[in-house]
Amino acid sequence: MARLVEKVSVGVLLVFALSSLVFPAELAFLLDPGLAVLVDAVTWASVTLPQPVFLGVIFLVTATVTILIGLSTARVLYAISRRAGPRTRWAFDKVTPSTPIGKAAFAFGFTICFLIGSVWALPYVIGDLSDSSGVANTSDVVAGNGTGDILSETERDALQILSADASVDQHDEYRGAEYERPTPDTDGDRLKDSWERAGETPDGVQLPDANPQRMDLYVQINYGSGTAPLSATEKRQLREVWASMPVDNPDGSQGITLHIDDQRPQGGLIDGDTTYAGSGDDEITRFYTPQFLGERSCRYHQVVVGQVQGETLAGRGSAPGYAAYVDTERNENYVELTEKADFDREVSPRVHVITHELLHNVVGEVDGSLHTDEGWLTPTAHPRDAFLSDATASEINANGLAGSGYYQHEVCGSG
Repeated sequence: MARLVEKVSVGVLLVFALSSLVFPAELAFLLDPGLAVLVDAVTWASVTLPQPVFLGVIFLVTATVTILIGLSTARVLYAISRRAGPRTRWAFDKVTPSTPIGKAAFAFGFTICFLIGSVWALPYVIGDLSDSSGVANTSDVVAGNGTGDILSETERDALQILSADASVDQHDEYRGAEYERPTPDTDGDRLKDSWERAGETPDGVQLPDANPQRMDLYVQINYGSGTAPLSATEKRQLREVWASMPVDNPDGSQGITLHIDDQRPQGGLIDGDTTYAGSGDDEITRFYTPQFLGERSCRYHQVVVGQVQGETLAGRGSAPGYAAYVDTERNENYVELTEKADFDREVSPRVHVITHELLHNVVGEVDGSLHTDEGWLTPTAHPRDAFLSDATASEINANGLAGSGYYQHEVCGSG
């Protein structure tokens, strides 16, 4: 029985390793629900349990997993070495201790290194587990507390990855009817109160957990081929970012509830080429279509995460509108320079850019401009701007989430 368990466990590990190499995106989608539950459980334990107890539990779990994997791997390697030729056995003997004490010391050292590495790397895998996780201390970054030296102008210019990211061409050329907000819409989120109370639109579009007294933003995320899906940590960061925005709601709360759907049949992977040239309105004509949105058009926003051909552009979004495109790799300068200046990144670069583009969608212009001098809508994607500026908050508080007549009448064809 023990041999059978070992063989099965080794087989599962081999299948997992091969799948992660051949089908990384598909495997991530399959594991994401379980990983999200694991992240929530570990986060809860880190907050609830005393730190020594929490670290002790993590140590015991990783020790058990290490021993089981080590035993199974050792049996496999031993079987392979017995069936291998003399040269292979000679090489194997050279890299492993020859005495029982040596083998035990080697195994003990490997286990300790693995355990220490696991505990040390845990926050990087599932996010910071301290009280300052997520965007809890964004105000410290904004105020410059503990952020180190300010970037030079040359370095700041290198981070201009969002200066030409707002797509307004189609709106400038549009001469049709203006946007008509569904009414009554008490909270100003462009969703009719009766839809939110019912949890769906008359067309059958599901609006899970909608609240007519608090702004809701529904986002469908699609991924280009070979693009790593958003991690559970990135999704949590996105929800926290929007929930913490100083936007007033009729129920007396502040913030916007962000609903994310990146699972099939409508969210998730897009088959075929999704490379964006970085100009024009490809985010609309290629992706924000009935093929991908169905009846969700002008109810859900769409963010396509893929690759942009432009040298500096990190994303593009309609201002206002419902479509956005975010590059998944245009973060090298962002990460390198912010680390050089010793700034703490409260959110991942992709979360920052997605937030920026979605704000273009729901705000349009702020004081006659597409970008602001501070906050999420600055064109530099700098971590010290990870907050909603007063001007942007005032725009949303005064007018609600912005609508687009072009999208409503030309793209979605709905009221």
